[in-house]
Amino acid sequence: MAQDTTSANNDQNDAEAILVLGQRLEESTPETLEKYGSRLEIVEGEAIDKAGYVDTSSALRNLVPGLYIGQKSGAFDYVQASLTGARTSEVLFLVDGVRINNRLYASTTPLDTIPAGMIERIEVLKGGQSLYYGTQAVGGIVNVVTKSFTRETDGRLEVGYDTNDGYHGNGYIRGGIGDHYFVGFGSYDEAKGFQPFRDEDTQPSALDRKRGYKVASIGGKYAFEPSDNFRLSTSYQHIEGRLDFAKAEDIYRNWNKRNEDIASLKIDWSPSEQFDVYVKGYWHDWDSTYLDLRPEVVGGALTGNIITINDGEQWGFDDKGINVLGEFHANDQFTLVGGYDFQTYSGFDDVFLIAPSSESVHAPFAQVKFDSGDLSLAAGVRHNMPSDGQEATVWNVSGRYGGDDGFYGRGQVGTSFRLPTAYELYVIDPCCERGNPDLVGEESFNVEGGFGYTNDTLNAELMGFYRKVDNLIGITYDLPAYPDGFIINTPDKVTMWGGEAVVTAQINKNFSGTLDWTHTEATAAGDDLQLVNIPRDLVKAIFNAQTDDGRFGGTASVNYVGDIFANVAAVGRVNYGNYAVVDVAAYAFIDRDQRHRIGLRLENLLDADYNTQMTRVRDDVTNASYAAGFRGTPRTLHVTYAVSL
Repeated sequence: MAQDTTSANNDQNDAEAILVLGQRLEESTPETLEKYGSRLEIVEGEAIDKAGYVDTSSALRNLVPGLYIGQKSGAFDYVQASLTGARTSEVLFLVDGVRINNRLYASTTPLDTIPAGMIERIEVLKGGQSLYYGTQAVGGIVNVVTKSFTRETDGRLEVGYDTNDGYHGNGYIRGGIGDHYFVGFGSYDEAKGFQPFRDEDTQPSALDRKRGYKVASIGGKYAFEPSDNFRLSTSYQHIEGRLDFAKAEDIYRNWNKRNEDIASLKIDWSPSEQFDVYVKGYWHDWDSTYLDLRPEVVGGALTGNIITINDGEQWGFDDKGINVLGEFHANDQFTLVGGYDFQTYSGFDDVFLIAPSSESVHAPFAQVKFDSGDLSLAAGVRHNMPSDGQEATVWNVSGRYGGDDGFYGRGQVGTSFRLPTAYELYVIDPCCERGNPDLVGEESFNVEGGFGYTNDTLNAELMGFYRKVDNLIGITYDLPAYPDGFIINTPDKVTMWGGEAVVTAQINKNFSGTLDWTHTEATAAGDDLQLVNIPRDLVKAIFNAQTDDGRFGGTASVNYVGDIFANVAAVGRVNYGNYAVVDVAAYAFIDRDQRHRIGLRLENLLDADYNTQMTRVRDDVTNASYAAGFRGTPRTLHVTYAVSL
């Protein structure tokens, strides 16, 4: 069963219960994949909201067992991610099933512009998922599900403040009239932020010493469902943001201003009891203008002049496609699945000089599923045909066995892939490496599985994973024609293996908790050094409490990160891990009808001084290089007030 690690006792609050429309074929895919052997974690949006999170990455960092999230400089910033030993480039992020990963750079993530107020739930599937989800779903997928359709009308308005001079507001309304259903939501988040580097790491030329943000989003969804056999739905989200870029040197103003649009049109149709069809068209457009103003430094002293490096240069990408999925239920035990993905994306960057280019990918896939009750098995294959690069075929076999006694075993074995990014294919910046349109996608062989026990009050699992990556994309400096580097498929093989132990318990009707420990060994062939930005150990503890009537409650989380390394240019290898961060939150409904709620959250309760990522800084006077850490968010108080409509 899917594990909700954050809201095991939230269903006791009848005042907030509301009937949502049933899940359709694509919406139920994560639960189906869990039934056939994958591990699924679910975080409910109500729990995220009650805990006072304003951005998605903060909620993921604290509330999802086994998922490492390293926020660069607090909320609404780029993150490092790792799941079942995978690198950031090997974790796929989606919104309502639409991929939102940056198609320009595999190392950057889309979480910096996803507010938390829109979330119905977050689904995290662990292990290779390329059969259904395609490129980058190597270590797993993170699917953010926005507010669901409901038959009744409900809504909420919420405002908040935090001690990093942050102001927050969000709201939604949803309901239905006859066969028509709608959802509308919006949010605004703004903060001056905190100082992202320590005083001793900050040069005098860093005149802007706080990292702030402004993010506004608005979205809507519509569904027409005349019967249980048909639904047409559409969704649209628009996000605007101005996100500061933190530096410890040479900064007067430095930010991205971005516009982002995500749209989809879906048809779910069951023409008979034996056949289900799903069609989805999607579009994701991401555009940004870049500002980089620096103080002039001569002989180690500031002159008072401001130098314009970039002012209005643009970069962005466009990603759109069509997915078709069909299921034929041959009998009570056998189901045949067939699908087709078409994706086309284009990208450009006037800053790093990525030439405007585009790529298309065609990918048919098929799967056969067997279900006898206690035993579920599935096997499938997918063939990927990109317009640039070579074709690749991946496969997956998975299964789960469990009886009425609560014990079960599950697992999957197969291959996954990551297609090259626009940067890796097309970059033409004369100062740096040159892209290679002949790159082959990275391929990996994956094994993941576990043994566990589940009942109404306890779920425990011990799992393991193994992955070997071939055709690793890297840089060579050995070609005379490209002395500054040429991007190639290196002969290096990378291996990730490890294990995870997780226990979720409903202690009684008032208390629940989750404890998780993940250990990962990730090395390149012939080298025993841990790969960068993948923690060797990750421990999470999550506790929930709630009164019988649901009027009062709270959460506490402990997030421990063990050894984690970075390679800093001109400095070398740096360990920036071995820290623990504690967050606590509480809420109270101040009226008997439970419409008005006040929430408090103390982020980084013990004010731990820790690094989230590392960077190279040059001394203003000597130009000597040293390693500096991006500081994690210091102790911060968040206060919220919400009213249900």
